[in-house]
Amino acid sequence: MNCAEYRDNLVASLEGLLGHDEALQCQAHVAACAACSVERAAIAQLQQRLVTRGQAAAGVSIVDPVMRQVQAMPVKPERNTLMSLLLKHRWGFGLGVTAVAVAIILLTVVSSPKIEAAAVVVMARGAEVAAKLTTIHIRGQVRTSPQDNFSYINPKLDFVPVELWKQFEPELKWRVDKPGRTAVMDGQSTVLFIKPDYALKVRRSSSAFDTQWLQEMADVSGMLNKELRASKAHGWPVTLSHEQGPDGKPKSIVTVEARTGLPNGDYLKNKFFGTADTRRVYVFDDQSQLLESVKIYLHADAGEKLVFELDQIDYNQPIDPGVFQFQLPPNVAWQQEMQILPDNAKYAALTPEQAARAFFEACGREDWNEAGKFCAMTGMLKNYLGGVEVISIGNSFTSALSAISGARFVPYEVKLKGGYVKKWNLALKRDRKTGRWFVDGGI
Repeated sequence: MNCAEYRDNLVASLEGLLGHDEALQCQAHVAACAACSVERAAIAQLQQRLVTRGQAAAGVSIVDPVMRQVQAMPVKPERNTLMSLLLKHRWGFGLGVTAVAVAIILLTVVSSPKIEAAAVVVMARGAEVAAKLTTIHIRGQVRTSPQDNFSYINPKLDFVPVELWKQFEPELKWRVDKPGRTAVMDGQSTVLFIKPDYALKVRRSSSAFDTQWLQEMADVSGMLNKELRASKAHGWPVTLSHEQGPDGKPKSIVTVEARTGLPNGDYLKNKFFGTADTRRVYVFDDQSQLLESVKIYLHADAGEKLVFELDQIDYNQPIDPGVFQFQLPPNVAWQQEMQILPDNAKYAALTPEQAARAFFEACGREDWNEAGKFCAMTGMLKNYLGGVEVISIGNSFTSALSAISGARFVPYEVKLKGGYVKKWNLALKRDRKTGRWFVDGGI
């Protein structure tokens, strides 16, 4: 018996469905073949977990929507279990042990009809073929403000380009760009530059400065597996369709209807990718099985709108080392760690409303030393807020996520020195070291 024959009989062997002679042949082969021995142990462990959970392989009725081609394959009736069919024919679908494990676990424990089994297999297969990346480069566009957070979305704004380069080996490095800000991790430290003159620096990090959602997108294998787990856990509908792409090749399209669980009316709902109700469309090339493009549609009161489109994914292509070397302008203002002041207790005792008023009033007087106790004052901010007049400060409120972030939002209305009246919400957080409120957004 060779390896291919053994793999065809592996599950039947584990389930005790082989005849005497076949069983002896399998035993002889696995005793002499280290690779098949490792695979047998992995599948046996997976099978035991399923049995222990009381969710062992169901029946051929579940296999049909998953492996449509299996219907045309001759199989012996006594071996028609979900696990045996899926594992027996996985090689024809390009499925290795990792992807099969994901598919089996999901298919056998998911009871919701909202999750289409065939879509699970397409995503698990896409996750496996992208599991060993050395580099990735992705490019797309997002509806956002050029200078705002990388994860901020606003369906009323135009698209701006966003791009990521990531090197996994031999040393982790990455860069994320959009028109108003750039974040670079050169292997030693991580720098964020907000145009034209503001920068922050932290130690080496796998993701930082609100780039996590795009970093997760770049980790294609992890992202797809995470999407599968989230769909199962929350009961998100997952469907599969097929079409011919612009290149004339067949494509598989998996659609995930994702919901955050945030209540309608929550201040942060639909403002960031992590707080938005979205329809996510993943397009896979049927031949390579690789993820080719992604579209994300926002579900909002005004209807559905495309807010993100990823249309270029380059796998394992060389990246110019210069991409991870970023030259900052000479007049850049670096964010400084908040320090305990001689009268720190006075500021730590302020309410969010009092802190917001004190900040704006200091900007109105152009007292940048005082304003700097609440916010790093760059040249751009000084030009923007200098001479501002406070019209009103409202009562602060929180979001459902405030228990995690600690943020409070203070409604304000101010008149800028050009006469423009702005009404918005100032985001404030407490600094752990000093206990003082600092401005975290909303200017």
